[in-house]
Amino acid sequence: MTSAAMDATLTARALGPAADGEVWARLRTHAASIPQVEGVRAHATALRAEPISELPPSVYLEYERTGDRAHHGDLYFQRRRRLAALALSALLDPAEDVGELAATIEAICTEPQWALPAHLAGAATVPPGLVVDLFAAETGSALAEITTLLAGRLPEAVVASAREHVRRRVLDSYASHTFWWEDAASNWAAVCAGSVALAALQLCEEDRVRAMAPRLRASLRRSLDGYGDDGVCVEGFGYWNYGFGYYLLATEALDAAIGPDPEGEAPRAAAAARWPSRAFLTGGVVVPFADTHPTDTVSVGLVAATARRYGQVGRPDPGVADTALIDECGRWALALHGLCRLPAALADDPFADTPERPLWYPDAQWLVIPQGSRSPIGFAARAGDNAEPHNHNDLGSFAIALDGEPLLGDAGRGIYDREYFGPQRYDNPAAGSHGHPVPLLDGVRQQDGARARAEVLAAESDGEGERLVVDLTSAYPHPALTRLVRTVARAGASVTVRDEVLAQAPVRLTQRHICQVRPQVAGPGRVLVQGERGAAELVHDPTLLVEVGAFDVGRGSFEHPVFYVDLSVAEPRVEADLVTTVHVSRV
Repeated sequence: MTSAAMDATLTARALGPAADGEVWARLRTHAASIPQVEGVRAHATALRAEPISELPPSVYLEYERTGDRAHHGDLYFQRRRRLAALALSALLDPAEDVGELAATIEAICTEPQWALPAHLAGAATVPPGLVVDLFAAETGSALAEITTLLAGRLPEAVVASAREHVRRRVLDSYASHTFWWEDAASNWAAVCAGSVALAALQLCEEDRVRAMAPRLRASLRRSLDGYGDDGVCVEGFGYWNYGFGYYLLATEALDAAIGPDPEGEAPRAAAAARWPSRAFLTGGVVVPFADTHPTDTVSVGLVAATARRYGQVGRPDPGVADTALIDECGRWALALHGLCRLPAALADDPFADTPERPLWYPDAQWLVIPQGSRSPIGFAARAGDNAEPHNHNDLGSFAIALDGEPLLGDAGRGIYDREYFGPQRYDNPAAGSHGHPVPLLDGVRQQDGARARAEVLAAESDGEGERLVVDLTSAYPHPALTRLVRTVARAGASVTVRDEVLAQAPVRLTQRHICQVRPQVAGPGRVLVQGERGAAELVHDPTLLVEVGAFDVGRGSFEHPVFYVDLSVAEPRVEADLVTTVHVSRV
């Protein structure tokens, strides 16, 4: 076999089902894949009606001038969504004209840099056009795979130019520099190394791929250190979709092309693979801790791939299946490989072995109770520390949901900008404890860092419900504080939150509750939070002071409306015991 033939075989093995014409034929005709296929076609049609977004030099400078990421991001990611949608649409329709796709590829190749301006500081010694960050790496893998899959339909000059840009900006730059993310115990190591691997498997000779593989696989293995042995993704659920998605795709592609990792695969990969079947409280509502959206979806194709690889990952609820495929950032690899793994998922049942779902996750120190036969509501509470990746100062936080709707508790991530990832992060209520359902002492908030740790005094469950008791003393830098203990307990459709404080001088204890619909004071000792499908009634001592308010929406805060209810002791005390019981019901 010639070297060229061997390399062609390598690229096909790495692409897996995406290189199989029968897979594309089944996707076009199988009833169960129609929602995804029609979604791709509708997305492509809509984007063809729009011009390719302009990215003038001034837009790249906005982050440095103002710290804003949104304007550049809107324009940049429109191009990536366009690239992914038009390429998938062309693969689904062999007769489709690829002129708009070719123009999009050419536009991306004229960009001065593929890395986001916000990510340049992490590689200050590397020219901006050669920085390999999350999105430069993703762009490289997308162009490499698209120009392989559509090489016979795209103009030769466009294919050659795109491949040269990927080699220079991503593959050669990776070979010439060491990037901070290579040893990061987070999604960065998985996405960046995974994308470089996917690009290399399409554009490099096998000898070079084999030479790169140990370094790439070291980063992929390192990314798993962001998970505990319990498999929880503490960065936020969306980062499982993202980080573990790229880990899985790159690991399977390398295994198929050049053989398994000689060092083997860490056991926690199998644990992490089970997280999607455990992270949902009810419907699409996820455990909302850290930087995540309160609701999310999963790719059935990718989860089915984890089931085949690891076994016993658990069956995802049909209501959380991702039919959009192409996310807001236009992540090509997740869309392509998730779609192409659908036919195999539909042909048999990779979820036949569904393990029992834990309630307590000891590494993350999260209590996660889904709505179902055990509990009439979705419920979660947490301990942990305030030094996690994508950390929020949220020790003692909790969440309550019903019938696919979040009712009370943590409201998820804030708007990403310079301050959100800098020293002022915890001024933003989405990250600071003042935007979470945790205590305040004379207005003093939780501090960040490993010194702030919730000591678990009890994590219990029985036939009646669950109880988490945590000592939060180390989280609050209040000079008079001696001890602060929080108990969060569920029994049936009710959750009781109890805060006990002991201080050396009088302090005002406040219990803050967070919700995403405006709360109403319903009478003495009662506050009502009513959603579309459910309601949460907060019952408390009528002598408590009640304050209802809202956080700003926009930069420096949340992405969506978030409200708070403060319940405070009437007078500062050296010892206080504040109890609220939340009764949940359907409306």
